[in-house]
Amino acid sequence: MVATETNVLEKAMIVLENASACALYLPEYSAIVCVVKREFIIRSDFRALFETVGAAARIYLPNKIIFDMRKMEVFDQKIMTWYHTEWKPRLFKEIGLKKYRKLLPQNKLFRKYVAMNREQLAKQHAFDFSVFDIRHCETMEQALEF
Repeated sequence: MVATETNVLEKAMIVLENASACALYLPEYSAIVCVVKREFIIRSDFRALFETVGAAARIYLPNKIIFDMRKMEVFDQKIMTWYHTEWKPRLFKEIGLKKYRKLLPQNKLFRKYVAMNREQLAKQHAFDFSVFDIRHCETMEQALEF
């Protein structure tokens, strides 16, 4: 049977579920999947999502985290700065996690904004993206595979 996004996620263990997002652990893939359910996720919900994911990562020790942002239309740059400059380095230091897969919306402007934010993080915060294995994928299947 071909692994589809639906049947893969049905086998997941729920880490967090609320109106803004859900986080699932997929033992078969050694991955935690974070799915944003709305066009925008407020700062407190985003932080709660990733603090919970961080706690789960310390327990399950996944090989990767997949961040599914396909429903998003905009993002809060300040919380993304926290995510990249504080949260990711903390998990790298604590459990060695450095593999991230991102599913972006098809919106070209959103993708451009992501690229601009990445450049700004590297310049203003000296964030070294080369420490991490970050890839943008088009499908959940691709994100799970790579």
